[in-house]
Amino acid sequence: MPFGNTHNKLKMSYSAEQEYPDLSQHNNHMAKVLTPEMYANLRDKETPSGFTVDDVIQTGIDNPGHPFIMTVGCVAGDEETYEVFKELLDPIIEDRHGGYKPSDKHKTDLNPDNLVVKAHNVHTLGIASHPVCGFKCT
Repeated sequence: MPFGNTHNKLKMSYSAEQEYPDLSQHNNHMAKVLTPEMYANLRDKETPSGFTVDDVIQTGIDNPGHPFIMTVGCVAGDEETYEVFKELLDPIIEDRHGGYKPSDKHKTDLNPDNLVVKAHNVHTLGIASHPVCGFKCT
């Protein structure tokens, strides 16, 4: 099992209210979506590899974000994370991606004949602080 979840079993001796993180100073999608009720509902769940809701939200707790930059604030540890913790992740994905719902499908067209390429003027500026002997500048 890749994720050792003994920490989660130990945490179960505490109430959800005691374990719920203080997110009042956090600016991320996880803090915006996660409620004490949701945390209480998800805290005893884990994926087959042992990934827990605490593992999902840990990065958002450790990195509260910036007042002007909304970060995601969570990670998926494995493919099953999206199903086991969909109550938390679906609203985060929808919020982060401008209304993208679980029922939506990504529009993919892999046919190269349908590729549209627009020409753009590209300007480059080269600045060298050291001699560039051997390179011809025109």
